[in-house]
Amino acid sequence: MKKRSFLLLPLAAALALTGCSGSANETPGSTDAGASQEKAAPETAALSTEQATAIVKKLAGDSADAQIMDGDTIAAALPQAKKLIEQMEISPEKCAEFVSQQAAWDIDGINMAVAVLMDDSTMESTSYSVAGYEDTAKLDQITKQVKNKDLQGCDKIGMTLQGQNAEVGVKILDASSDADLTYATSNTTKLNGTDVPGGGSYQMQGLVGNNAVSVSMTGTDAESEADVLKKLTEELNKAVAEVKATAK
Repeated sequence: MKKRSFLLLPLAAALALTGCSGSANETPGSTDAGASQEKAAPETAALSTEQATAIVKKLAGDSADAQIMDGDTIAAALPQAKKLIEQMEISPEKCAEFVSQQAAWDIDGINMAVAVLMDDSTMESTSYSVAGYEDTAKLDQITKQVKNKDLQGCDKIGMTLQGQNAEVGVKILDASSDADLTYATSNTTKLNGTDVPGGGSYQMQGLVGNNAVSVSMTGTDAESEADVLKKLTEELNKAVAEVKATAK
């Protein structure tokens, strides 16, 4: 069975190996397992691409500096990301499939949008993603995997590409939010044995009816885990409120 996850954590390290921007790890439908908490809630219809785009723009504060990506833009970038991962040597060997399936390469039936805010002076970034699942089979698969909360022994993954070595450490965090189902993870990255400055990141995602929302923050090494989780929860709850107000 393929080990697909909810967020794209190891892809951040893959991009670090090639000197690319870390923003690619914000692709929705992509990271590892996380802490979950289920709530009874009324069904919320799947958002359209236009609705998802409007929400991420609002969450980003309608900033002119925000990088906005809709489903078409994301779909166009996935083949390059997939090729990058396929070129990597991954250890432990059992985690190769886990990493290669981190991205949901098939996004048909998923209406999504992503907004990324980058502070060029500190290199800190915050991203928001919203996805409406018209394909309920894909949503069901994600829901089951979120509930499993299992990293399958791949909490530390080594990746080698073009002579560069990266190690990603992933940790499941306790989290709750206004979403029907919530989970959060943190990850750290070492490049050639050295901690990457600002290489730490946190992700929190929630399911809201037929929709998934997530908030990610990178470059948060100077902040405590509790402070970052508080910020993530506040931002995720804003996203949940927007989804519930929009998807009637």
